[in-house]
Amino acid sequence: MLGWILDVFRIFWGFLYWNSRKTLFWLRRNRGTCPCQNPSDSGKAGVTGCDPSLHFAQPRRFKTVCPLLKPNATGLLMCSVDTKDVRPFWGRVLLSGMVALLIIYAAGVLTIFGVMRKVGYPVTVAMIGWPPAWSKIDQARSAYFLSNAQEAFQRNDLGETVMSLSLAYDYDPENYDAGFFLARLWQAGRPEVSNHIYQKLVLNHPERRTETAQAWLRSLLPRADYIWIERLATSALRFSDDHASAWLHALLFANIRTQDDSAMVNLLAAPDALTPGVETVLRLEEAVRNAPPLLAGRHLQQPIPADAPGFVLYYQVRRLIDLGFPVEALEVLNRHEARFTDRDRVTLQLRALADAGYSRSYIGLFDRLTRLAASSVQFDIIAAHLISHPNAELYRQAKSRLKLQNLTPAGHRLPAAMALFCMAGAYGDTAYQIELAQVMRELTGSRFAILDAAIAVMSQPETSRIRIERILPSLQPMSLDLTYAILERYENVTIGMP
Repeated sequence: MLGWILDVFRIFWGFLYWNSRKTLFWLRRNRGTCPCQNPSDSGKAGVTGCDPSLHFAQPRRFKTVCPLLKPNATGLLMCSVDTKDVRPFWGRVLLSGMVALLIIYAAGVLTIFGVMRKVGYPVTVAMIGWPPAWSKIDQARSAYFLSNAQEAFQRNDLGETVMSLSLAYDYDPENYDAGFFLARLWQAGRPEVSNHIYQKLVLNHPERRTETAQAWLRSLLPRADYIWIERLATSALRFSDDHASAWLHALLFANIRTQDDSAMVNLLAAPDALTPGVETVLRLEEAVRNAPPLLAGRHLQQPIPADAPGFVLYYQVRRLIDLGFPVEALEVLNRHEARFTDRDRVTLQLRALADAGYSRSYIGLFDRLTRLAASSVQFDIIAAHLISHPNAELYRQAKSRLKLQNLTPAGHRLPAAMALFCMAGAYGDTAYQIELAQVMRELTGSRFAILDAAIAVMSQPETSRIRIERILPSLQPMSLDLTYAILERYENVTIGMP
């Protein structure tokens, strides 16, 4: 074994040394002593020995360096050419070098592959061995850390989740799932980082920008980040035809609070890029915003084009209610009742009847709503309405009739419990909030510590040093309608339109 190992090293050395010497001999036109033939022999083919081969444990191994070495009639290894025909074999050097490098490279690739697979990276041999595919290694690392983050999140290990997600996104900024997860994770603790990631996701993944924008809005609204909501809604109205109603609602809710007319001006500057109906609503809002109430009411009572989308009618009815024309709003609503979804129709009817003072119709509608088969939508409508329209008698009725155990599937119970929790907070019912908090902790299997802070803030909102926007981002899951209602209830100033 030792002789074989030494011969291998002699072969590699011999490739360079003996071919170099034979090259010099060849360049001197074969003048002088041949570097490899035995100088005491004749220099004739078949009868001249080969000095270098004598240094090998097995002389025949020198044939790897020089194929001119061949056995004679008696079996002795001799040079097969005359001295004048001795020549180098650089092609053999090149080929052998390439083979050696390939063997070393393959061994390295397999070693790295084995180590990375042992760690858990989902790499392939092709990723490591093929240079154009090396960029996929970082993608594999990203996938590995994303998987780690998901497992840590399931264990409620927030530190490990954040670290793994950060690595996943750093390794592959194009990993949408990692970026999306990280943006959602930071939306409460580091909102500026969350906004930056969401913005990159919208720009870099246009095929998923609607999904991204919706999630971004759900992170912006609870913390009342109206400037960013305004920017996002302005952009989304140009690319999200299927959700124009929701984006228009978000824009107007934020815009009334920022009092920045530039958003609407920019949208109206290029109306052809907007979903049909959006321009109509913006023009109406522009006309009524600074008009005297009576003039604003007359503007809003003008007939809407027959081909206008349903969200234009929704805006018309809702704005009439908010400006103090609930009776007129009911007339429009009843005239176009078939064009509203059940949820929008009931929500608007409750608001209009409450503001109009039609107690009998209002209580009757509320009674029928609370007697329907339990559903998450039912809980959401009732909670949002009672938060924005306080009524102690109706609250007691809702509390007695809305039972979480009646909800199926069980997965709907957490958001329904959150709706009841916020509704109870608006009425200062701390005992019921504590009961619901325990239910939500059991449903989530976590401490859900933010619930204690929410109870403290909601029980005394006037004296609390913590604004509701500080806790809403962590007080989830919660529908957008419920979030709008809470912000409207707890903000410091009374504003006409949500």
